[in-house]
Amino acid sequence: MRPLKRFSQNFLTNPFYQQKIVDALNIEPEDVVVEIGPGQGALTQRLVQIPSQRCIVIEIDRRMVEHLDDRFGQQIKIINQDVLTVDFCALADGKPLKIIGNLPYHITSPILFHLIDHYQCVAQAVLMTQKEVARRISASPGNKDYGILSVITRAYAEIDYLFEIKRGNFFPTPAVDSAVISLKFFKEIKDIQNLDLFRKIVRSAFNFRRKTLKNSLGRIFEEKVLNSLDQSILKKRPEQLTVDAFKHITNVIDKVLKNETN
Repeated sequence: MRPLKRFSQNFLTNPFYQQKIVDALNIEPEDVVVEIGPGQGALTQRLVQIPSQRCIVIEIDRRMVEHLDDRFGQQIKIINQDVLTVDFCALADGKPLKIIGNLPYHITSPILFHLIDHYQCVAQAVLMTQKEVARRISASPGNKDYGILSVITRAYAEIDYLFEIKRGNFFPTPAVDSAVISLKFFKEIKDIQNLDLFRKIVRSAFNFRRKTLKNSLGRIFEEKVLNSLDQSILKKRPEQLTVDAFKHITNVIDKVLKNETN
């Protein structure tokens, strides 16, 4: 079947990397495995060989759905739906999910944040993305790739940059190389008092990444709120701050805002 550009379909054709990606998920017999964007079933054919409680695939392309149904039948459950509308916790049925997939380049970030929104239902995700995006997700403070994706993802999961895959291993050949990352999600986020506020602060800071924190956060908070923070922190730019520093900033501001409303 002809790959469709509107779905960012680039099929992984190298069997070595197909198996390497599946192996990285460390699937156990009791796991519920969900594959995002299976396409023609390059990874699926390897997943069904591993005894597991359930194998679910999410595919938006109706052509691929028919192909997968013909090829795998009752071995998999197929959800013909936009992944961004899927309730992962409903799929979990009380058991942590293991997610795998070759993510469409044009919606990688939205899919990542959708998984983060369901972090309590996801044990691990092994994802193939554009190499540049994988570097941004796994970047450390001080690195030019360090940003919103890095900070927010690290607050919810342990990140491992596993390996890279050259563009020649795909059909059609994309314009960029890919990389595979592993996210092991935390069961609880105990050290952030207000998760929505945390995301708001991180986004605001990096939306003006060349400005100091005092200038960027001053756009969304009153001066008296910022004065509750250590002034040395406010003089820094966002790429200089660790994830723990952003957590601390969030908790201080959250406490101030709650005191103001009481």
